[in-house]
Amino acid sequence: MAQTQTPAYREVRADEVTLDALFAADAYSGDIVIVGTIPMMVVRDVDYSVNPRGTLSPGKGEVWLVPQTAAIINAGDTVYWNADASPYNGTANTGAASSTPTAYPIGTAAPLQPNGTNATTATDEFVRVLPDVAKRAATIGGAVTASDITGEDSSLGIVGLAGNAGAGGAIPITGGAGDGNAAGGAVGMTGGAGAGTGDGGAVSAVGGASGDGASSNGGAITITGGAATNAASGDGGAVSITGGAGPTVGNTGGAVTILSGAGDGTNGTAGAVTIDSSGTGATKGAITIGTNAASLTLGKMPRVPVAAVAATGSAQGDAGALSEGVNIVSDSDNTKGVILPSCVDGAQCVVVNLNTDKTLEIYPPTGKQVNNAGANNAITVAANTIGHFYSEGANAWYGLHAATDVA
Repeated sequence: MAQTQTPAYREVRADEVTLDALFAADAYSGDIVIVGTIPMMVVRDVDYSVNPRGTLSPGKGEVWLVPQTAAIINAGDTVYWNADASPYNGTANTGAASSTPTAYPIGTAAPLQPNGTNATTATDEFVRVLPDVAKRAATIGGAVTASDITGEDSSLGIVGLAGNAGAGGAIPITGGAGDGNAAGGAVGMTGGAGAGTGDGGAVSAVGGASGDGASSNGGAITITGGAATNAASGDGGAVSITGGAGPTVGNTGGAVTILSGAGDGTNGTAGAVTIDSSGTGATKGAITIGTNAASLTLGKMPRVPVAAVAATGSAQGDAGALSEGVNIVSDSDNTKGVILPSCVDGAQCVVVNLNTDKTLEIYPPTGKQVNNAGANNAITVAANTIGHFYSEGANAWYGLHAATDVA
């Protein structure tokens, strides 16, 4: 069966420029077939059972009348062939031309269309086309250099190569390298501006869905600042996430939400959210939340680390080491002690003396003090005592301790 009741035909022919071709099924005069990425027209009917060989017209120097979808195609528009589209007044899904760049370009809509105007209407059956065999749409081999890429429809898609018994193709986007002392080129992702009362376009980054295997994972999303290559003076690149500013007085700025992935609705666990500084050196990076905030709201009380510590020694130099957070201390005997961690402004250390009848010595870091006991001197806390200590700057720990039933 032909692609439509009234197939395409050559309105103006070149000097019978045709190409021999081998067909894989019956074909009919006027059918459009894709050779590689180039639409060509079948010149004569092909009865595959008799002879698979036929002829095609590439369209060079010709004018074609091609069945079109129910759409408007203006003179000068690029005309595309979609083998699954439905021609107006023709058989559904047998192939038709349109100006929507979702398939293979045939050529350019002619200045004068069959209806006597410079544009087809949604009720025209044919579009007059000047074929151009030089155009490609579905595949561009090798590298492409361009000053700009602009979409011609509502979605400009960039899709990695599908995997063939292997991983799918990656899509890297890299700013250009700077020359001399010039900065490298920035890479920006910006949603389109809204018009009138319309919202601005969203920008979304979503990891790929996992395969259906039992142990396959969804694709991760990583945002990493650039590494500094000059160890002497260069800093690593910062990463900033900022909500949009409100435009006038009284408007609210855009919110920033960090949300973990949802778990299975029945018994799954939602993904964790971790905010931490990296590195293994002695000095860790700071994490600051709420410097400019009107308030800090927590959905739950924060959890602090808990450590088991044994009291040891009888002096500052051999006392058991405490850490920030809650420390459950055992083995106190009226002589043994523990030493508070380094003084950092705002640090907190909770000390629990579990012994029911023995006191515990608590020492400051070397050269520092606890309360008003003086540099390097311990304070003595009673049995069954919980002490809550706060660091003041880099010089001292201050705290309260009270006898409590902690046994």
